[in-house]
This record gives sequence, C-alpha cells and structure tokens, in this order.
Amino acid sequence: MSKQGIRILEVRKGSAAEAIGLQAGDQILAVNGRDIPDELALRFHLSEEHILLCVRHNNGVEVNLHTELPDGADLGITVEEFRTQTCNNRCLFCFVDQLPPGVRPSLRVKDDDYRLSFLHGNYVTLSNVLQKDLDRIIDQRLSPLYVSVHSTDPGLRARLLGRKKAEDLDRKLNRLIAGGIQVHAQVVLLPGINDGKRLEKTVHDLYRLYPGVQSVAIVPLGLSDHGMPKDRFSPVTPEFSRKLVRQVTRWQAMFRRKTGRTFAYLGDEFYIQGGKSVPEKPHYDDFAQIEDGVGMVRVFQDDFEKELRRRKWLHLSLHGTLVTGRLFHPTLHRCIERFNRRYGSHLRVCMVENRFLGGRITVAGLLAGEDILRELKSRNTGDFIVVPHEAISRAEGILIDDLSLEDLSQRLGKPVYAGGRTVGEFFRLLFLVVSG
Repeated sequence: MSKQGIRILEVRKGSAAEAIGLQAGDQILAVNGRDIPDELALRFHLSEEHILLCVRHNNGVEVNLHTELPDGADLGITVEEFRTQTCNNRCLFCFVDQLPPGVRPSLRVKDDDYRLSFLHGNYVTLSNVLQKDLDRIIDQRLSPLYVSVHSTDPGLRARLLGRKKAEDLDRKLNRLIAGGIQVHAQVVLLPGINDGKRLEKTVHDLYRLYPGVQSVAIVPLGLSDHGMPKDRFSPVTPEFSRKLVRQVTRWQAMFRRKTGRTFAYLGDEFYIQGGKSVPEKPHYDDFAQIEDGVGMVRVFQDDFEKELRRRKWLHLSLHGTLVTGRLFHPTLHRCIERFNRRYGSHLRVCMVENRFLGGRITVAGLLAGEDILRELKSRNTGDFIVVPHEAISRAEGILIDDLSLEDLSQRLGKPVYAGGRTVGEFFRLLFLVVSG
C-alpha cells in the first residue's frame, strides 16, 4: 500500500469527515483498499456509497474509518494539490525555452501531466505515460484528454519532441480509445517541417481513429525573440496562411460530408493573417478546442452582436481605453466602434506591441504589463483601462511579466480592470463602471 497518500488541508464543520474524526494534517492513504496518490483518485473512489478510509493521523497512527456517502454526497474536505508531472521532452519549438527573464514563475513549469489535461485541457504528449498510467486513465474515465501529436510520422514526431527514439503513439492512442477515452489532438504547425503532405498524413491518420479522436486543432508556431532555438524556423506568413486555409478547407468539406463534423480546425490566427473571414459558428461544432485559439474570434463576434441586441441601455457615458494585441485589434476595434455608436460612448481600442516576448507574438493573452505601461503612458486613456482577461493568470492574478492589475493602476493613476471571461462579463463590467 502507498505510504504517502494525500494530505488533508481543511475539514468543513458539520461534514461527514468531521463526524468520523478527520482533521487537517491527516493523510488519506487508501479508499476501499485502493491507493490514493492524488485528488483525482480520491474523487473517483469517493463516488462509491460505502467508504472505508485508511488514514494516517498527525501522530503517525494509522486507522481504518468507515462512512457512508449516499447519492454522491461530499466527504467535506480540502486536500493538497498534486505534484505536477513535468515534461521530459526537448521540443524544438518549446515555448518555455523561449521565455525571457522576469516572467511569472508558473510559466517556467514544463508540465506534461495527463491529470492536468483532464482537469484543465492542458496538452500532453503521452511520451512519459506508462502502461499503468494508461490503465488508470481508462479505469478512472479521465476523458477527454488533449494530446499534442504534431505528426503521426514516428521519426518526424521524435524530432519535433527532441527525443532520440520514436515512441509508439499509435499504440497508446488505440489503447485509450479502446478503453472509451476520447481524444482531442493538437498539431503545432512549423512551416517547412510538418506542413503540406506531412500535415495531410497526420490529419488523415487521426481521422481514421474518429470518433475516438474527436477533433484536431492546427495552430501556428509561436516564436519569441528569446531563448536558443534548436532549429531554424520559418515564421507563419500571410501567404502561408492563405495556402493552408485552402488546403484544409478541402479536407473539412470531406469530413463534414462523412461525419457531420469539421473534425480538423484551424487556429483563428491563420484566417486573420491570411485576410480570410473566420468561419461561422456551425463550423466549430462544440468548440472543443477554443482554449487553443480555435473559434475564439467567432464566439466573441457572435456574442458581442447578441449582447448589443439584448442590452437596452439608452446611453452610456463611458470614456476609457481597451487594450489588446495586434492579432485581435481589428476585430475588437470594429466591435467597439459599433458599441460607441449604439450607446454614445467614447471607448478607444489600443493595440499594444509585444516587446517583452517579441513582435512575432501577437496574441492578447501574452501581453506584458511593461508593454501596456509603455504604450499608455503618453496617451489620453480616459477614466479607466481594460486589459484582456486571458492575459491575467487564473491562479496568481498577474500578467506574464509578474505585474498585477494593481501595479498597473498605481503607475497609470486610474482604475485598471480585467475584461472578463465572456462578452457578457465584459458588458457587465462596463455597466458597473458607469454605475459605480
């Protein structure tokens, strides 16, 4: 039996845990005879009604405690976070290796943990997943998983991941799918390396695993101005983007005829760089890979129109500045112009160039506080400033360069807000600014 277990941080008053004598600092070693290495395993095994806990108390004494949890009742504890499984690859394009000094510490962690994939949609390569891990994923139904594939050619994938030997990705995917696990795959596209015919092979190899593989996101390589690249890369250009859109559109039409789904989705950046309109909402089906920048612009545009029609405000006397990156600037500018005309406001949209990471990084979610300060210090920003919600870390509440909204507010001398996770939250923020 595992002697490490999982440590209890808090026991809620009146809970089942308190009733059987659990206290903060105790360690749960097993549930119904099954080892408990982390919170995911604990949650899974606590779904049973009759619970036998093997617990090590603070004084080192191990005891067995029994409780009943009918109908999915909660035990009533908060437990420690698990230690993240770190990446043992040396990917040619690893973004962590491209980070400059001064980034928030959490960005330095190279995670490759299937538990984070299940919980938060983080992408894993499966390269360090062992047979016992595959068995656990299937047994505990940790589905869906988000898998960085990049190429289904074993030799090319090994090169991209910086591994000396090719691994049997196909065997792992088939094992997961046979066990009822759904997979969303990702291809980070490197012009001249895994594009063209190689991309065609990858997408169609994954399509043969449908519906086990539910979707493939094809997203552009991100290149900062820092780090030591392990290879020479060609950047994504407008012409490359247009050619890619034409190529993938043909596959998408075929997939939709056969399955009713697009299956292979392009990142928004390819459409914007190529001067193409992002597809309409039905194209993205269930938006399974929106956090990877696939369909995010479409959702924003549609939700913005919906909010404009729904909100019945007659006049909003707003004078403020909205900050965004170069990629999203045209979209946000058009939407805010409509907002201003509709409500008589005077909002401005300010495009911030990413000097912290480099000019080739154009997404709003990687804007640095110092770049925002540099761009706004000589501008008339009005009464308040709104920065992209996705640029603020969920856990720490700071931007990529370790500055917080409070830091920005103090240095700019006016309120600075995060824009909200959704367009609805953004509109509510504007209403609160007016009423507050």
